[in-house]
Amino acid sequence: MPNYHTQSASNFNWRAFYTCSRAEKKCEHRLKEKKIDVFLPIQTVIRQWKDRKKAVQVPIFRNYIFARVDEHERIDVLRTPGVVSCIAFGGILAEIKQEEIDQIKILQTSSQQYESIQAPQKLVGAEIRINRGTLRGLKGEVLEIRGESRLLVRITSLKMAIKVEVPYSITKYA
Repeated sequence: MPNYHTQSASNFNWRAFYTCSRAEKKCEHRLKEKKIDVFLPIQTVIRQWKDRKKAVQVPIFRNYIFARVDEHERIDVLRTPGVVSCIAFGGILAEIKQEEIDQIKILQTSSQQYESIQAPQKLVGAEIRINRGTLRGLKGEVLEIRGESRLLVRITSLKMAIKVEVPYSITKYA
């Protein structure tokens, strides 16, 4: 199988792909075997059963996986078992900016609790940047202030967002 990464890096874009239910990790593994640059953001959560608690790793965005591909590899990703489609809005393929991937990676390494939510069309509140702690450098928009700030980190390419709670004292207006 040809390795398209020998081409110019400018032909490669981060794309979001929709997967079958609970197939994100299998798709990630299959794409890595094909030597495709793939990113599956995960978080560790505690799950409770009747007899025990267990820490499990789950995707931050259910049924989504990201791959940095050119057009040939995008088609190859779509042929991978478990991958359903490439995310597009209005017939235009969603292109995720490197900055947005970097922000997701910052969140992934943090011990903060967060969840993915559907982003509202119009967000109200000031844009801020976190200036201390594990989320330093992350930009977000304030949803409400109650001793703590609820920040919504918008990932506009996906029409999705990540909600994070951080102390108001470690933020500043962007």
